[in-house]
Amino acid sequence: MVYAVQGTGQSSPDADPSKDAGFLSQVLHPAITAARGDMDRAYVPYDAGFGGAVAGGKVPYEQSVQGAVAKTLSWIKDKAAACPDTKFGLVGYSQGAHVTRIVLNDIVGGKAAIGADKLALLANLGDPGRPEGAPLFPGKPGQTSPDPVPGTSGANVSKVVAVSTTNAPGGGIAPVGDVEDTSYQAIAGRYLSACTPGDLACDAPANAPLARLVTNIAGQSELNPDDPIGSLSTIAEALALTAVKTAVPVVNEDVQASENNLESLSYQPRQTLSERLAVASDPRTPLPSVQDALSAVIKVGTIGFNAVKTVVQTVATPGTIAAIATAGAANPLAIVGILGAKLGQAAVTLVPPATQERLVSEAFTAFKSEFQANSDLFKVSSLLKYWDAAKQHASYSEVSATPTGQPPTKLIGDWIVAAARDIAGKDGGSSNSPDSGSGGGGDFSWLFGDGSAGSSTLPSLTTTSLPPSAATSEPQYPWELDTSSPSAPSETAPSASSPVPQTTPPGGTSGLPPFLSGASQ
Repeated sequence: MVYAVQGTGQSSPDADPSKDAGFLSQVLHPAITAARGDMDRAYVPYDAGFGGAVAGGKVPYEQSVQGAVAKTLSWIKDKAAACPDTKFGLVGYSQGAHVTRIVLNDIVGGKAAIGADKLALLANLGDPGRPEGAPLFPGKPGQTSPDPVPGTSGANVSKVVAVSTTNAPGGGIAPVGDVEDTSYQAIAGRYLSACTPGDLACDAPANAPLARLVTNIAGQSELNPDDPIGSLSTIAEALALTAVKTAVPVVNEDVQASENNLESLSYQPRQTLSERLAVASDPRTPLPSVQDALSAVIKVGTIGFNAVKTVVQTVATPGTIAAIATAGAANPLAIVGILGAKLGQAAVTLVPPATQERLVSEAFTAFKSEFQANSDLFKVSSLLKYWDAAKQHASYSEVSATPTGQPPTKLIGDWIVAAARDIAGKDGGSSNSPDSGSGGGGDFSWLFGDGSAGSSTLPSLTTTSLPPSAATSEPQYPWELDTSSPSAPSETAPSASSPVPQTTPPGGTSGLPPFLSGASQ
C-alpha cells in the first residue's frame, strides 16, 4: 500500500484520495497500471495552502504538516489492523515530503502502528527534511539501487538503477530538528531523497540559519491576502514566541556576570544568535520552563539592582547633597552640572574603560560569528545558484536520474512496481511472474506463434482506460527487459497485413472466429 502526500497547493481536505492528480500522479498512475493488482495507492488529503498563500486551505504550513502526519499515521494504523501483512510505501513531494519524513521519524521512534520492517520504501522529491549534503539514498553514499524490502529476495528492485550524481551540498529548509534527525538510518537504502541543486526546499544554504528563521516564521503564519490584519497578527505571535524562546537561553547561557554587575558583564555565546533564533522559531521548540525564566529574570534584575545601587552610592553622598542644597538656593541651574558630573563618575564606575573595550571586542566577535554563520547568504555564487529555485523545485519529472536519462518520477515508479513484485513473490522471470505462463494471467504463447502448450480455454482480456494526461503506451520496466522468457510480450503491434499465426491453439480451432482460426475470408 502506497500513501502519497502532495506538495503545497496540490491537495485539500476534501481531495479525492483515489484520484490520480497533481505532481505525484506522474509517479503513481504509471506504477499502478504496471503493477497489475500487486499494489494499491491513495493520496492523503490535507490543507496544503501554506496559510492561504495558495489554493488548498488557510491553515498555516506547520499546522497543515502536522495534520497530514496525523492523517497518514491514522491510515497506516487502520490498514495494518485490517491487513496485518501489508507492506507500506510512502511518497512525498515538497511539503508532502516534509510530512513523510516526519512519519518516518515516528515509525522508527515507535510512535506508529507499524515498525520499520513494514516500511517497504520511502521516496521523496524536493524534501524539506533532507539531511545536509545527503546522497540519493541518505545513509548509503554511492548506492545506486534500492535495498530489498524486508522479507523479500530483492530480485526486482535490484534491477532498478539510478545514475550516480554529485550530491546537492545544502540541506532541507525545514526546522533544524527535522533535518538533523537521523531516524532515516534505520531504513537506509530504502529511503530515497531526490534533490535538484538549487531547489531551496531541499538544497538550502548550509550556512544560513537566518533563512531557516524566515521560513519557520512564515510556516506559522496565515498569509491570507483577504485578511491582512489577521495575517499580521499570526506573524506577530510567531515572532513574540520566538523572542521569548531565544531571550531566556541567551541570558542564562551566553551572558556572563561573575560578580552580578556591569563591570564583570561579558557576552560569550555558545551558539550564534541567528542559530538560536532558527531553533527557537520552530513551533515545536518548547517555551522555557518557569525555573529557567525566573533564573533569567533574577539574573538581569540582580545586575540592574547592583547598577542602581552603584549610581546611588556615587551620586547620593553627603558632599553632593550639600552642594546641591547650596546651589539650589543661589543658582538652581548649577544643580544640573553637579548631577551630570556625578552621573559621569557613576558610569565610569559601572563600566570601566577596560570593560568597555572588552564589550566592544565581544560585540565585534559576535558580529563576525553571525556573518560566518550566514556566509552562504552573501555569496554571489549562492545568489546565482538560487536565481531560478522555483523551476528547480518542479524539475523532478524532467532531470535525468537513471543511466537511460529517465527522470526521478519514473525511477520511483519503477521502484514501487519492482518492490510490489518482490513482495508478491514474482521474482522477475520465475514461474510465478505475471508475464510467465503459469499463475500470471494465462498462456498466450500459442497466439504469438511459438508452439508452446497452453490452457484449453481462452483467457478473459480486459483493457484499462487512461486519463488524457497519462502516457498512451505501457512504460518499460527493468524486469521486462529479459526477452528470453517464452512469454515476453511483443514490442511491435501487428498490422492489418501481419500473417496469422500458424500454430494451433490449445483445444483446436473450433469455435474460434475465422480471423483467429486462419480460415480464409
